[in-house]
Amino acid sequence: MSTDRTRLYLGWSAINLVFTGLGLIIALWVMDRRTDQHEQFVRLYAERRNACTPAEFTEEPATPKPVQAPRQDPAKSGYLGASGMDISPAMRLNLEALPPGEAGKLPLDTLRLGSPQVLPPRTIHVVNLWATWCDPCLAELPEFKAMFTRHREWDDVRFVPIQIKDHTDPLRSYHDYAGVMPPAPIRLADRTMSDALASTLAVGDNGGLYRGNLPVTLVLDCNRRVRWAKFEQLGEADFAALEPIIDQLRAELADTRPGAWCTREWPGNGRCEAIERTAAHHSFEDCGPLRRRSSDLPGTGEVVEPEPAVPVAVTSPEILPTTCPPKTQLRNGKCSRLQKLPELQVSAPASSSTCGNNVCDPHESRTTCCQDCPCADRFVCKSLRPREPPRCRAALQP
Repeated sequence: MSTDRTRLYLGWSAINLVFTGLGLIIALWVMDRRTDQHEQFVRLYAERRNACTPAEFTEEPATPKPVQAPRQDPAKSGYLGASGMDISPAMRLNLEALPPGEAGKLPLDTLRLGSPQVLPPRTIHVVNLWATWCDPCLAELPEFKAMFTRHREWDDVRFVPIQIKDHTDPLRSYHDYAGVMPPAPIRLADRTMSDALASTLAVGDNGGLYRGNLPVTLVLDCNRRVRWAKFEQLGEADFAALEPIIDQLRAELADTRPGAWCTREWPGNGRCEAIERTAAHHSFEDCGPLRRRSSDLPGTGEVVEPEPAVPVAVTSPEILPTTCPPKTQLRNGKCSRLQKLPELQVSAPASSSTCGNNVCDPHESRTTCCQDCPCADRFVCKSLRPREPPRCRAALQP
């Protein structure tokens, strides 16, 4: 009996162990499934939340910013280097300007040095700082004229004279030396008490681009960076070295491939790129003052350029143009209703008090006193309103 019980006990123990193992396997499988389901639920919830996010809160790609300007080459006499030297602070200055025309007969204007009227884009500029009291300045002007005469193909090169450190009348100065100076669409002068242009160019290492003496010649490339400079009178060797430099800069200007020197974008290159027209990335040197729409509110910090005033011609009120409706006349540029004015009367001498005595005195006439001096045929002497003096009026025909 004990043997059978022992076998029975061992059998049930084995069965229990089998079921216990099966239970553990099932429990582990269920836990693994729950973990997978939880991960799927988290992933689906994240996808659903992203799909339901409003469009206005979607992060927009960052607006591209202009790249930084190239490094500065040191200021020195001769060729500065491939990058040149930036003079953006000088581009902000307002200088006196003579527009194109005969020097000495046109009024002075005020233009910003960096404006497209003075330094247009896609142009090489030869800037010459001079003064009437500077003999070396006057001596090199004919050489500049001869150089531009030899190179008539330089249609993309401009001569820009700027009279500085000289308080004489620029109109008279440019008129006196127009014969020895190369053609210049714009002629400038700085007569500020602080000599703003000279002070701005003098800033920098090695004395900057103005070192206290004249003349000074600066050659600006397509990005308005100084690539060649000379701080004294140019001699024959200097002109010989300058001409190939200008041809090199013209070759850079003709290169329009992507990434070429004259196609790169950065603030101060003289070209108003699209991004620089926005308030966030506005470049004063390239685009000038930021224009503000009339619908914008004041106080935004944006500069508004005033509109030029248009003169309005005022016609004399005594002239009755045919363009105005009847019983109106042109006054201060508008058609206004005619005002009732008293009729003009010819003043009579003191003896006119005798009008009405039935005697046509010498000082009387049918115009001043039709009671005494009879009216012409087919006219009668009468008044149309009470207290109105009678006058000769056309008689009504029967």
